[in-house]
Amino acid sequence: MNNLLLAQASLDGAMSEGLGIIARFLFIIAVVVIAHGGWQIRSGNADQGKMSIVGGLLLGLAVVIAEALFNAGGMPTISISQ
Repeated sequence: MNNLLLAQASLDGAMSEGLGIIARFLFIIAVVVIAHGGWQIRSGNADQGKMSIVGGLLLGLAVVIAEALFNAGGMPTISISQ
């Protein structure tokens, strides 16, 4: 993995790899936030639980939402490497 990250030939490739790492990290955080929201609803705090679930969904989709907004505005974007 480190060799792939260090051996990128262009800036676009390196940025794509970095964006993929950020997307994976945000997905893990989103899962934790959504689980915490479910726990809050179970313990009787429905309002904060709903807010946590919505926040987790926004975190998980942050990269996709940002890319869609940039494409809608006609700005160039970098594709996420898988």
